[in-house]
Amino acid sequence: MKIKYIYMAMLGLGLFASSCSLEEVNPSGVTVDKVAANKAGFNKLVTSCYFDLSRYFYGRNLLLVTEGGTDIWTSDLNTNNNQNYMKYASGGTMSIDMAKDYWNGAYDAINYCNIVILRADQVQDFSSEQEKNALVAEAHFLRALYYFHLVEQFGAVPLSISETDAPVLASSRTPALEVYEKVILPDLRFAADNLPTTVTVAQAGRPSKKSAIGLLAKACLQTKEYGTDKYLEEAINAAKKLIDAPANYNTRLYNNFVDNFNAANNRNNLEALYQLPYSQNYGSTNLYDHNNDFKRFYCTPTAFGAIVSGGFETVVGRWSGGSFMPTKYLMDVFKNPDGTLDPRYALSFQTSWTANTNYSWNADAIRQFDRSAAIPAGTAVTSGEPAIKFIRPEDAGYTAEQAARLAQKYIVVDYKDLYGDDQKVKMKYTRVNQAPGEVENPFIRFYPSLTKFNSGSLISPKANQFTSDAYSTIMRLGEVYLIAAEAEFYLRGANGTAAGYVNALRTRVVGQQVSAADISLQFLLDERARELCGEYGRWYDLKRTGKLNKTYLTQKNPDVGQYFIDGTHGLRPIPQGQIDAISNPSGFQNPGY
Repeated sequence: MKIKYIYMAMLGLGLFASSCSLEEVNPSGVTVDKVAANKAGFNKLVTSCYFDLSRYFYGRNLLLVTEGGTDIWTSDLNTNNNQNYMKYASGGTMSIDMAKDYWNGAYDAINYCNIVILRADQVQDFSSEQEKNALVAEAHFLRALYYFHLVEQFGAVPLSISETDAPVLASSRTPALEVYEKVILPDLRFAADNLPTTVTVAQAGRPSKKSAIGLLAKACLQTKEYGTDKYLEEAINAAKKLIDAPANYNTRLYNNFVDNFNAANNRNNLEALYQLPYSQNYGSTNLYDHNNDFKRFYCTPTAFGAIVSGGFETVVGRWSGGSFMPTKYLMDVFKNPDGTLDPRYALSFQTSWTANTNYSWNADAIRQFDRSAAIPAGTAVTSGEPAIKFIRPEDAGYTAEQAARLAQKYIVVDYKDLYGDDQKVKMKYTRVNQAPGEVENPFIRFYPSLTKFNSGSLISPKANQFTSDAYSTIMRLGEVYLIAAEAEFYLRGANGTAAGYVNALRTRVVGQQVSAADISLQFLLDERARELCGEYGRWYDLKRTGKLNKTYLTQKNPDVGQYFIDGTHGLRPIPQGQIDAISNPSGFQNPGY
């Protein structure tokens, strides 16, 4: 069945402490006992477990806390936009409530998961134990996913595995590794054993065996962050199930890397291990605001007059103004040792734009973009002609194109115009043609823009409101290869097995092969950037590998690293509402907040 949520309805029943005071009554007479008494009602409880994933997490702002503040991204135009997430408040005071939606949403959903898990035996009309366990496995999978984000964002967290139907005034925090061992890993093992191998189109958004096995491999690897190797072999074994026999789990690596992200495969993606749908039909979002991840990674091409946004907002590749700008480190990580580019660079980033309106250069634009005498006022750019092109030293013909870039009627942005030898984004530009001297960098608006979320289904549900109904891929098989490689490296060092997992991904993009001698922790982190940049995980990668610290970030991304505080910014602040609601708030907050 499709996921139709009863979240708001359940809150209205007065069943949970967060929705009512102790004096309120429930005039409808509907209780969890009654809802859970039969399969139809139980299904409604199961589907309520999903609501917060698409309400607060994927497709919403999760990218800010899983990709922002890392080595591979700075904020758009390297500004202070979204500074709590992208630049650790730029040296200022971090908002205590910066991550409250993830905390509140996760615990709301976890309570539903607990209800499903604990009340399944009350249902009288399941056709079989298998049918019951398959539904309960969904709750186990989702509870594990919510707790995974909680512990990685907040560290030690309150552990709840029972139904909450009254206020909990005293609260304690369970260490992160203990949460993995008591809930996350057991939940995923149960889910892997009991979820179906496939889900139908009508069951979009529900996990299958491959979802649980993939997340189990990921979670087992993540425990390395907490100083244990205990679960690394399990990470490899789970990964190998999907790698060695993908057909058994209805998955495979696409032959073409971009097939992961194109519109044709978006709603039937074989490499995806788990996807979420976005549509008012599912009740997961409001009428006008669905999956907005597609907006996050665009530069601002409309800063050049030959490109306009009006009328093109639902055209793939035409959005303007996102939240993320790639760092010099991310650009450089695609450079092969021989000076060529890893093919995934061109497959992952949009680096050129055509004009979508007729345009004539004027004196202000000529001065702003430092045109040479070859571009007089009135020079025309016709719709459909080149408008913006980003070039870098590894490109064929770079030297000639770079030398002539200011004599073109379209904007040629040189890599060296954006990034300095100090690893920082260049905020200033020195004009050589028009009013020579140092000015604000006009080219900072134009940078390579990640295309992984350009999966179509762009809609305008009302005037001047634009969103997407594209499914969100939570995890894909490509990541599983890198999980296996990293776990193998931890357990047995740099070897051919680890290199083989990496080469499987490189083979499909006709990339350069690597050997055991190439494998190191930094190489594997670099490879994850090449394969997985933008896919909800870099902050967790840095935590797991011990790189989420001021020294590393300052080396790779000083625009962000300069603001990182060791001992504080490796965790998010506990929301103020949680602190205010408990009877023992002293010492509950994370250090430094």
